[in-house]
Amino acid sequence: MGLREKALSGFLWTSAGTIGNGLLSIIVTIILARLLTPSDFALAELLVVFVAVSNVIVDSGFSQAIIRDDAPTDEGLSSVFWTNLVLSIILYVVLFFCAPLIASYFHAESLILYGRITFLVIIFNAFSVIQNAILIRQLDFANLNKASVLGAFIAGIIAVIMAFAGFGIWALIANMVLMPLFRSLLLWISSNWKPMMAFRVEDVKRYFTFGGFLMLDGIIDTITMNLTSLMIGRHYTKNELGYYSQGKKLDSMVVTPTTAVIKKVSYPILSKIRKEENELKRGYVEIISVISFVFIPLSLFVIMTSDNMIVSLFGSQWAPSGVFLALFAFGSMFYPLQETCINIILVKGKSRQYFIMSVIRQIFRLIAIISFVHTSVLNLTIAYISANVIGALIYICYGFKEIKFSAIEIFKIFLPVIISAIVASLSAKLLGNMVMFDNIIIVFVVQIIIMLMVYFIMARILRIQTASVLTGTIKGMLRK
Repeated sequence: MGLREKALSGFLWTSAGTIGNGLLSIIVTIILARLLTPSDFALAELLVVFVAVSNVIVDSGFSQAIIRDDAPTDEGLSSVFWTNLVLSIILYVVLFFCAPLIASYFHAESLILYGRITFLVIIFNAFSVIQNAILIRQLDFANLNKASVLGAFIAGIIAVIMAFAGFGIWALIANMVLMPLFRSLLLWISSNWKPMMAFRVEDVKRYFTFGGFLMLDGIIDTITMNLTSLMIGRHYTKNELGYYSQGKKLDSMVVTPTTAVIKKVSYPILSKIRKEENELKRGYVEIISVISFVFIPLSLFVIMTSDNMIVSLFGSQWAPSGVFLALFAFGSMFYPLQETCINIILVKGKSRQYFIMSVIRQIFRLIAIISFVHTSVLNLTIAYISANVIGALIYICYGFKEIKFSAIEIFKIFLPVIISAIVASLSAKLLGNMVMFDNIIIVFVVQIIIMLMVYFIMARILRIQTASVLTGTIKGMLRK
């Protein structure tokens, strides 16, 4: 199987698992949103920030370093495993005793108990860092996705039962905590690798040399990404944070899986040919073509139908979240391409340059947050997303330069897709609103059908090659 086939096959298999995981998350969120309050979701959102930062510290960039390593040893992997586990336990203990301070800062005493349970996620995630990296190295996306989907399914079922039984916010917390627990257990079952009772400082240092910049960037990035939520939780009402987080969450159900697909598939495959410039460029051009074909129309569709989407999925009580969903969808239009260009930079081993660009992006974010935090939640969101777009464009320009991606090549790939996506999303918006149905869910379904039909018709008219390549790859996979 050639590079194109490996990349497309990996992309499609990972996408299949990601779609399954995403659908489960959406279904569980829909049910919980109709049973719980915006304030419940706001409290859970505040805890996610601390878990996310801790997970970055535990990983310490080791995953990317292991995937990139040509010949990792069992001793080296075991050394990293024990490092991850010890770090996770230390962080949990620190957060356990800091829980009263966190609760006091956000004027929510209940966060003490909620936090001490939720922070267990840090330890559960640490158990599967190495197994996850090994499966990605082996391009074994099937087992990786089975563990994620099945773990999400079991956790979601338990959370939904708890919500119907009247457990309130504990249903959200159960979903957050049990998902990584079941996923780690399933990854241990599916992976042949088990840690040795061995530890070598040299191996940890070797991996950290590459991953250290990624860890530092990850910490700063995670904090600034979630700083808006922290500021809203501190300076505005819990309901306003709930509306903001729900719009952000629904968008992230598309963006986060997208990022996972791109990183899981492109990084290990193209790391193997990083010294072959022509092949590396060809591989990334293929990936960029697929990304633009799939995610530009998806983002535009969400922007055009955000109000209907929110109400259809979560109910009319969540209608204020629609504007936030549209804003995040606009910012996310650049995100998958940004992640691809970050992969280009990392595959070439330029973690230092990546870190410098990341610092510049964080400065833009902080300026936006500090300048608009006391205006309104909407203004703060607009400023934050604008800073994200500027940061994304920095990565994209540098990444394109690294693979010598010319303006003519960019024009040929993106223009037909953008034209098709604009025509299709506008058609879905206008024609969908003309449908004579009082039920907003039916209108939304009609908009989805119109979007798909018009987009693929436009793709055929403009002869977008990626459409036929994807179709052929899917048919080949189904025949196996």
